Amino acid sequence: MKNRGLITIAKYAAMLAAAVSVSTRAEAINSTEDTSASLDKEAYHVVDTALTQSQLIPSAVDTSTLQDISTQPVVDTGLTQHKLRREINYTGVTLSAFVPGSGQVYQSRYVMGGLFFAAEVSAVSFVVYWTGSTDRRYANAQRLRDISDTMSTLGLSINNDTAARAALLYQSGRYSVLADEADFEARASRHTVYNALAWAVGLHLYNVLDALESGGLTTRGLEKSPATAGLLAAVPFLGLGQLYNERPSKAGMLAMTQAGLALTAYNQHVLMSIASDKYNQMRDSASAQYPYRADHLNYWKSRYDKAFSSRNTYLWLSLAAYIYTIFDAVVDAHLSDFNAKIDLGTDLSMTPNGGVAVNVTMGFRRSP
Repeated sequence: MKNRGLITIAKYAAMLAAAVSVSTRAEAINSTEDTSASLDKEAYHVVDTALTQSQLIPSAVDTSTLQDISTQPVVDTGLTQHKLRREINYTGVTLSAFVPGSGQVYQSRYVMGGLFFAAEVSAVSFVVYWTGSTDRRYANAQRLRDISDTMSTLGLSINNDTAARAALLYQSGRYSVLADEADFEARASRHTVYNALAWAVGLHLYNVLDALESGGLTTRGLEKSPATAGLLAAVPFLGLGQLYNERPSKAGMLAMTQAGLALTAYNQHVLMSIASDKYNQMRDSASAQYPYRADHLNYWKSRYDKAFSSRNTYLWLSLAAYIYTIFDAVVDAHLSDFNAKIDLGTDLSMTPNGGVAVNVTMGFRRSP
């Protein structure tokens, strides 16, 4: 009779543990069916272990009834499929779209907001400065070309003084060479403006997407496909892999980096081609610029070498950013449901000397 009473107590204890498990499952939105089942088994294990080790019932007692209770199917509340998505607040995005960093400040991310504001102000200031420098350099190139044309016209108008005619034509050619060099410097300045504009636009996009992500556009706990993320990230300049992983802030940052580096590399390639053509033209004995090679050939050689080195550097950096974008998308997809892939459990048991031991177990589950 005593054993039957103890078994009855154990039954009710196990039923209570199972009920608590079901209640906990309904309240925890992020739980899964596997996790709930493991909680039920743990509840049974705690009761069984505690009763057996405290010698309230003999070990020979049949506990199949308790086992049956612990393996009862748990009622699905329908909440396990709830997505871990917050409501999106677009106020920060709107603010950042008009004033860089203001959305981050609205979201109480003051340091990030200050960095975005300072970065965009610096980029715009850089664009303004180099735009003015470009205009001045083009004006100087045009001035030199006008002088060359004037001397050429005067030289060709002289028929009775061969020496004066030759001197004017020679000076006309020299000013033409100087005008070409000034024009090249103006082109280099203009490409600097293009590069700065690309970075400024990229920074603003990064700023807006960062505010969007912090405003709630993110989902963690939902499994993403690493293969899909990698394939999308392989499309350059768009950050599609990061957008697939619902990481718009990363998408903006990496798209800005890829596009900025690639555009800079292209602009350096254009300058390299111009310098190469001018260098070869000056080396050609049939060219009108051939007589000036001693003073100006090294100029074009140095500009070619500089543009060549810069182009290759930015190409390598752009390639590194491209590879990193793919790597980041794949890794982030693997970690998208990191919490759901971990089983963390605790077990309370009695020690032989009458003490209490708490066992913590951690298991990793593969996605189906």
